[in-house]
Amino acid sequence: MKKICISVLFAISTQVAVAQKSFILSRIDHRGFINLSGGVSMPIQSLMKADPTATSDVTALRGSSMQVSAGYRLGRFLGVMGSVTNCLNESGTGQMLQNIQKSHLGASWTANGGTWNCTHAMAGPYASFSAGLWMFDVRVSGGYSWIQRPSTELKGQYFEVPIYIRTSQLRAGGITAGVGTSIRCKITRNLAFAIHGDYVTTRASFNNVNSTLTIGKETVNETLREVHPIGLLNLNGGLSLLF
Repeated sequence: MKKICISVLFAISTQVAVAQKSFILSRIDHRGFINLSGGVSMPIQSLMKADPTATSDVTALRGSSMQVSAGYRLGRFLGVMGSVTNCLNESGTGQMLQNIQKSHLGASWTANGGTWNCTHAMAGPYASFSAGLWMFDVRVSGGYSWIQRPSTELKGQYFEVPIYIRTSQLRAGGITAGVGTSIRCKITRNLAFAIHGDYVTTRASFNNVNSTLTIGKETVNETLREVHPIGLLNLNGGLSLLF
């Protein structure tokens, strides 16, 4: 009977301690944060207009993203924040293969490409709301993106003569806009688990894409122009330092 009473008292004291900790954490008013998070980057429809005179068959596939962000609440609900996000997305070459096969230029085509490397530096206002241990943010932002177009390769044969088409890797930049939201759960006085969702859209113009066509021993070089409207949905999770 004594052991049962001790166990019951221990369970009650533990619950009381947890409740007290939750109450204390929920009463602390944090005005600033620093986030470090990582997750997935998913290409989706961009709000930017395409250029029908400078299209491209190079697409992007699902990849990874890393984000560092910081913000400070100036009033009861509103604040300002900034973020830097890097996204790495493998290139999709399926459309390139389809188009070259439709042209009936050779056969036995294979294709491969590098990685899209996108870095977004953004800033803007945000609104923050709290409910106990939970914190909810919504934000709009604008800024600038640096986009690295991947190199691509196409290989085939024309009457047993090897054909090789290569386009160059190139960097460009563009104005960027985005919206996002975050949910945080406090775990200590100055630390919280956090998940973030951000939609980012931009448009990159590559004006000097070098294309090299090699048929047998003959080589022809051409300069192309491509315009890529880019839309990305980034879902990240990590930790937030609260202050």
